[in-house]
Amino acid sequence: MEVITKDLTPEVLQRCSHVQRHMRLAISDWYYFLSRMSLASDTWLYDCDWWMKNVPSQLDIPWAFESISDVIRRPGMLDILFIKVDEICISIDRSTGVEFPKSIHELRDSLESLKTEIDNAGVAV
Repeated sequence: MEVITKDLTPEVLQRCSHVQRHMRLAISDWYYFLSRMSLASDTWLYDCDWWMKNVPSQLDIPWAFESISDVIRRPGMLDILFIKVDEICISIDRSTGVEFPKSIHELRDSLESLKTEIDNAGVAV
């Protein structure tokens, strides 16, 4: 099913591009975070929780990297991404003593901006 994007506003398309860029940055930063955590076996085994190790696989969503604007009207697609990012942010907020990449929160902000722009443009999602 192909979704026509030509009637999306330039602002919505721009926000989609920002989300895609923030997705790539968040995954890159998180892999760097995990690589630092894995330098010492004790840190990896005892300080790196299972959810931290699973963040890259949670964010590895091919359509989110390349075609958010193509799937924006498919029911639930954007919600899936929102939920995954929110779950990660909640886990970060509950953890103490670890300096996490800030790019996850930037991704969430970018998603919220996209949602706001979609609502303002009157795009049905």
